[in-house]
Amino acid sequence: MMVILLSLFLGTTLAAAAGLRAFLPLFLLGVLGRADLLAPFSLGDNFQWLTTDLAILTFGIATIAEVTADKFPAVDSGMDTLMTFIRPGAGAVSVFAVMTSQEPVLAYVAGFALAGAATLPVHFGKGLLRLGSHATTAGLGSPVLSVAEDTASVGAITLSVLVPVLAAVFGVLSLLLVAWVAVKARRRPATT
Repeated sequence: MMVILLSLFLGTTLAAAAGLRAFLPLFLLGVLGRADLLAPFSLGDNFQWLTTDLAILTFGIATIAEVTADKFPAVDSGMDTLMTFIRPGAGAVSVFAVMTSQEPVLAYVAGFALAGAATLPVHFGKGLLRLGSHATTAGLGSPVLSVAEDTASVGAITLSVLVPVLAAVFGVLSLLLVAWVAVKARRRPATT
């Protein structure tokens, strides 16, 4: 039961991280799985492909492209628009991957729920933060925000896997961040 809960929290962290960097969770799952560093977590049988050379190379290149593009103010906005359609799928696959070895039905329900409840709000919150940054710093603050997002994503995923109790901490923090973004979005005055 504890591993299922920790896997659910790791899934929440992965889904939230996919809201910032779509391919990073899949890349890190592949690398950590290949290095046998996922215990007590494991990839489901149908997700072992994440540890193949082709998957690691593909998601590695995609991660580098996404991280690099995110450092340029005009490019990051275009990339974020395109990634709106990719991030929920990447978040869901990340959750499926770590949950299916525990409880397949829960994995798919959690994956779809977290794709909507964690990935998208984090993605939209990032977009709002970037709009504010572009408006107040003429885009000069965006690379700094981007590096902070990279660091937070890599750190949360890696620490959640290597120190499983932190999966619960980051999972709860991810959900609190999502709730905060939702409250902020609802309190925004309507523009006419």
